[in-house]
Amino acid sequence: MTAQVNGVPSGRRTRRTLATMAAAVVALASLATGCFFFDAEPEELGVVWDTPEDRKTESQGNGAWLSGDTLVRSRFDAVSGYDARTGKRSWEYVPPGRSAVCHVAADTDSSVLVLTRDGDGTSAPAKGKLCADVVAIDMNNGGEIWHTPLPALDPWATRLQSYTVSAGSGIAVLLRGDDLQAVDVRTGKTRWKAALPKGCVPGTTAVAERQVAALLACGGTEYLLGDKVPSDAELFVATFAPATGALLWSAPLKARTSVPWDARAEFVSADPVVVAASDSGDSDSGGYLSFDRNGRPNPGIDFKGPYGEMQFHRRLTAAVDDTRLYLLPRKQGRLTRDDAYPLTTFDLATGVVVWGGTAEDDRLDGATGYRVLAQNGKLTVLTSGPGDSSYGFRVLDAATGEQREARSLPEGQDPADTLFTYKDRLIGARYEHHTTSSKPFTAYERR
Repeated sequence: MTAQVNGVPSGRRTRRTLATMAAAVVALASLATGCFFFDAEPEELGVVWDTPEDRKTESQGNGAWLSGDTLVRSRFDAVSGYDARTGKRSWEYVPPGRSAVCHVAADTDSSVLVLTRDGDGTSAPAKGKLCADVVAIDMNNGGEIWHTPLPALDPWATRLQSYTVSAGSGIAVLLRGDDLQAVDVRTGKTRWKAALPKGCVPGTTAVAERQVAALLACGGTEYLLGDKVPSDAELFVATFAPATGALLWSAPLKARTSVPWDARAEFVSADPVVVAASDSGDSDSGGYLSFDRNGRPNPGIDFKGPYGEMQFHRRLTAAVDDTRLYLLPRKQGRLTRDDAYPLTTFDLATGVVVWGGTAEDDRLDGATGYRVLAQNGKLTVLTSGPGDSSYGFRVLDAATGEQREARSLPEGQDPADTLFTYKDRLIGARYEHHTTSSKPFTAYERR
């Protein structure tokens, strides 16, 4: 049952009348100011089942997915599957020897997890390997489907080529030397080699249903130490047809000024293409750069502005739908020592704030948002209370920002890193807080 806005559960007729009048006043005020009050306390979810607690993990290889009736949790040392109906572990994949899982991508519609690992039994940095051993796992049973080694990456290229595989829409896209190659995600058979623009070296990729997006290092003339990428090359972005690898369009990452090829740049979305990019290196200056379907650049949205600041470690907490970017920028409090993280919505085509982002237009009832999930016209914002003493979420209408639901996790529950909807339940997944032990999954019900 969803929480009621200005609901009056019981009382005498006069109380109901007064409450109705008060509700009308509040409604008028909200229309006048753009605020949406949600004065009922968030309703607490009930726990259906918990998985056993995991021990501490490393920072690499972590993730969680839902595919059909199977929940999958990836760590640096193992990948585990759980029955979404009961929470019981159904399978486990352990890399051979002491090799570590480096990066994981999932095609949940095809029920395939594609991971990279080092190939010789110790951590990749210790052996100078860069996690180029690719393995595909069936998410239904944990069985290895196919395996292929990739050429080792040059150490200098790790900024451009931070990981070597992405997956989705029935394909896995592999960075194989100077080529981008797509293979069938279920069989590992080659589907195509991307038609790269002349003079460009491929970097990291992201897959969407309608296109594959890739970062490229292009141009330049100054070569140092024989590297295949000139030191004065700049970052481009390109998209390719997922069925054939044909080039759809390519463009400089920034329209008026160049972004060096070794600047920190990461995909927020492959369709529409949205990239979070520093102006150079790991600098705090930079912003979100996006493109329309034909590759024309939209106005940039800076990491820092009147709406607050997107800190370096929070840049990928953003969410994107067809036309908007949703951020949780830090806004330093004026009257207290606490920082606020108001949900702020930008129009991609103009770069202008649409709603949210101010104390007067707070869509989270004063709670601190730490992750935004956009799906099917709704936004789910994961939140924490004062001093991180309580956790929950808010569901909002993506078009208007109007709040539809507010829920809290039971007292003592660890925060969720994401939420999955499974039948009539919600399942919280935990994988980012690798420095502490936590339960990988908890299933909740609305009381």
